[in-house]
Amino acid sequence: MKYCKSCHVHYDTSLEHCMLCNGDLEKENDCVETYKFPDIEKKKTSRFFHRLFIFMNIVSVLISLYVDYLDGLPLTWSLVVSITNLYAVVMFILLTVPTIWTSKLTKSIIVTVGMLILIGLAIRDHSWALDYVLPFAVILNILLITILIIVNKKKWFDYFSSLIIITIIGFIPGLLNLLNVTHVTWPSVACFSYSLVTLLGIIFLPSKSSREEFRRRFHI
Repeated sequence: MKYCKSCHVHYDTSLEHCMLCNGDLEKENDCVETYKFPDIEKKKTSRFFHRLFIFMNIVSVLISLYVDYLDGLPLTWSLVVSITNLYAVVMFILLTVPTIWTSKLTKSIIVTVGMLILIGLAIRDHSWALDYVLPFAVILNILLITILIIVNKKKWFDYFSSLIIITIIGFIPGLLNLLNVTHVTWPSVACFSYSLVTLLGIIFLPSKSSREEFRRRFHI
């Protein structure tokens, strides 16, 4: 291959002169020197503090259970401490896993409500958690995600899966009321009714294109 120093043009022909400046062409060596950039290695994130946090919570659970057990009485406060430690670990994992914030919010509300119910069972007074906390948490979550879908229609699918999950969970208070597990009726009925209306809206209100996109993504 030949090369023109003036025009910086390469010629893979038998020409002796440059077609642009008519200058003499010089022969290039077949071996072209290249500079190889060093490979970029992604720095691994240290998981030491993550493991330390989980380890400290496990130690806290074991110590609290052991101290409470030494009293010779049924476990009371240690169960609350253990549930709180478990909640801290689960929330820490949820918040550190990369995902959209609505999914984190839905999971966080579900975990929080579950933790409150467990604390109610530990202190042998779970009625307040089932009667009020569960239904109102579900209603507020459904309302928030519905508003997000209406306001930001272009990213509706990012919120749609969370809406379906929390809507299905919204039927639980109504079922608990039918089984006479809850003592106050109206929050459970309100949550069940709102979830049912939302589910019917999910089925009948979306446009044809939205339904097709939903079937395509869920392979239905």
